[in-house]
Amino acid sequence: MTSSPEPSAPAGYVAYDRPSPYLDLIGPLFQDATDPARVALRIDHRHTNSRGFLHAGVLVAVADVVMGHTARRAAPPGTRLVTASLTTDFPGSAQSGDWVCGTAAARRVGRRLAFTSCEFTVVDRSVLTATGVFAVATPRPTDDTTTTTT
Repeated sequence: MTSSPEPSAPAGYVAYDRPSPYLDLIGPLFQDATDPARVALRIDHRHTNSRGFLHAGVLVAVADVVMGHTARRAAPPGTRLVTASLTTDFPGSAQSGDWVCGTAAARRVGRRLAFTSCEFTVVDRSVLTATGVFAVATPRPTDDTTTTTT
């Protein structure tokens, strides 16, 4: 099997600013140059199921990443978030060659939870809507934070 050529970013988009080993597997992911909550992914054969349609899990993963990063940007500096809940609906589908574009929003960011939503489309046709809840993560104590009493 030959690999697909790396797609160039759509007009007005740049490489996603928070790469990860997982996104490297399913990407490249692009973000709007002025709004990182707007992303785009070119669907290729790696993203499709046996019927040639975009596999839902690809978009769920991208939605999780984009909603989490959008909530983090809306939270106080240094806030760490972990996914607590994702709800997804698939009103349409995409195929190899399609550009899937999504927009995420932080609906509410509190001290313990952040609530988000997003929608992904192909042209003007919705292919995924999602909501996410992210919990504020507390760092695990490290050895140098333990105290000894005498």
